[in-house]
Amino acid sequence: MPLSQRRTKSIAKVPPPVNPIRSPYFFQDPIRIAAMACAIGLMYVREVPFLLTVAAIGVSQFNGVMMLIGIIGEGWSSKHGRKIRSSMFTSCLATDWVNTSVCTLVGAMFLMRLFGPPVLVSALGWLTLAIGLLPDIRFCRVILPQDAKQANSMLTAGWFFRDPVKLGALAAMGVVCFLDRTSLAFIFVSMILLQINSLLIMVDKYLGEVEAQSAQRVPFRMMRFFFDRDGQRLLLTLVPLGLVPLRLGTADTVTQYTAAAIAALIVLPDVFRGMSRLFSAFLGIAPFKPRAVRAV
Repeated sequence: MPLSQRRTKSIAKVPPPVNPIRSPYFFQDPIRIAAMACAIGLMYVREVPFLLTVAAIGVSQFNGVMMLIGIIGEGWSSKHGRKIRSSMFTSCLATDWVNTSVCTLVGAMFLMRLFGPPVLVSALGWLTLAIGLLPDIRFCRVILPQDAKQANSMLTAGWFFRDPVKLGALAAMGVVCFLDRTSLAFIFVSMILLQINSLLIMVDKYLGEVEAQSAQRVPFRMMRFFFDRDGQRLLLTLVPLGLVPLRLGTADTVTQYTAAAIAALIVLPDVFRGMSRLFSAFLGIAPFKPRAVRAV
């Protein structure tokens, strides 16, 4: 065999390393870094120039286009194999949710600079930077194992504090419950005027995956959002958005009680499961091991 063919054969045997669940850092994500740059400009520039206006509106509209890159029809979450499907689904959903959130806040800052009190722009700016940098914090990156199969097992049968979407939903509901009403009103207007297309694209992108993968396990469509874990994650990304008009139209206590009830639905099942396994281990009925760990 010629030397060139042997080199080609040896190179073909070693595929490039691929980690489909590794979320990019903010400087690798064009949407996040552009939104954070716009937020800094809106915080410190006294007169909003035309280019900053185009950038603030453009990044909000381009967010929906970025969601569709690499997606061709249904089944895209299984393109790396069904054994890491939930890892792929959750990683992409968390990234798109963060990008949509920072773009919504940038739009609210832009509208506030034009029609609202500019004193609140800095608070929304710091919140935008915090949300944009949150996925890069080391604590957030060690929530799930680096191995895609172990992460998939954790996401399908693990605890809520190992699920980035559930933790993000708890944090988002807390922000909605305690943010001032003026900033919340501008966020709502930004969500309706600038981010409605991105929200529709995000729902369509992940709803098809939930319906395709959970149709056999959960035959009723609406029940998939409650009994299928991927359906729960998609629903939890929309819950904080639904709490925004609820907070604006009702008393603060109504929203707080609603958020507390939703948080209880997230946390209490794992609390009861942990207590059950603790008592079972104490009585010697079953080994005290999380189901997700045994499945690996």
